[in-house]
Amino acid sequence: MSRAIPRDVPKEELLTNLSIPNVLAILGVRRSGKSTLSLLLLRDKNFAYVDFDDERLRNLKSDDLHMVEQAIYELYGNVDYILFDEIQNIQGWEPFVSRLRKTKRIILTGSNSKLLSGELATSLTGRHVDFTLFPFSFKEFLRFKGVNYSESLTTRERAEIKNYLREYMSIGGFPEALLLNSRQIVNSIYNDILFKDVVQRLKIKRISKFKDFSSAIISLYSSEVSLNRIARMLRIDYKTVDEWFYGLTSSYLIYSVERYTGKLSRIAENKKVYVVDMGIIQEVSIKKDMGRLMENLVAIHLLRKNQNKGVYFVKGEGYEVDFLDEKNGELIQVTYDEEGIKERELNALTKASSALGFKPKIVTWDMEEIMDYNGKKIELEPLWKFLLR
Repeated sequence: MSRAIPRDVPKEELLTNLSIPNVLAILGVRRSGKSTLSLLLLRDKNFAYVDFDDERLRNLKSDDLHMVEQAIYELYGNVDYILFDEIQNIQGWEPFVSRLRKTKRIILTGSNSKLLSGELATSLTGRHVDFTLFPFSFKEFLRFKGVNYSESLTTRERAEIKNYLREYMSIGGFPEALLLNSRQIVNSIYNDILFKDVVQRLKIKRISKFKDFSSAIISLYSSEVSLNRIARMLRIDYKTVDEWFYGLTSSYLIYSVERYTGKLSRIAENKKVYVVDMGIIQEVSIKKDMGRLMENLVAIHLLRKNQNKGVYFVKGEGYEVDFLDEKNGELIQVTYDEEGIKERELNALTKASSALGFKPKIVTWDMEEIMDYNGKKIELEPLWKFLLR
């Protein structure tokens, strides 16, 4: 706890929502800091903590959970809050928590997006608050490094911030990897996610083939993905590929972004894939394209900020735009081109802006200005600045 870095989360809002009989679920990729955040939220509270990822508890059955409750009272006394870490490891845990929540304030953490999709979710309609935690953002990364910055930076300070951004794009934001300054830790985390959160849960037998599939998906970061094409390439049936893709998304290793249609029903077509942490891309993908790396970083920033809601890509007649941020009313194109913004990108952005009525923006590596193009004002903002606001 001594090295715990404050996270940019709505702490007071989360605690306010954590009132009986509500349950707070803190979800997200493995080893992103969910337990640490939960303990920070409960600092100075009267609480008990149970870690179901502990090997001594892994063989528990739902019928054994009454012994856990008994142990809580023996160890902690009559507590107000209970934190259950990775409780989804126990099959059939829902009735146990559903009973306890009537007298205790409950926090659950989980590295599977389907944590609240079963019996508890049905009984908790309108009674649970979900919060998705990601690895460190760039702002949190700078906080970890002890870097202070202001609104207006000198030329030297801007250069330093961009150097830190390059480092962040290389190692990523997993707290443990940063604490030990080790890329090897990132590889260990990646393998843990694959085996503990996907292989074991889906009972995958063809592990070597699954690892090939996962590597192929991650290598397609910031791209539209056709599962049919991957199935043909790896000579696997589509149903299996679809199930494995579901496993990767439900473990929060990857996020899929849909095409914006302006309708409640989405078109069943290819989605764009983004990886939860830059360090994993660096470890797994052979191809390192700066433009695609920047796009992945922007995607995760938007998904983090908007809690996985209202982020799309746009395709229309004669134009394609990287992102539509529905909440903030922005169309965002990402480019690394140091020779200037390509005309096709400007045309695409202005066409989409006229068609959809959203403000156009371009996230660049270095350029910062307001550009007039075809009667539209387009804001150009450097990546580091976009990530810090």
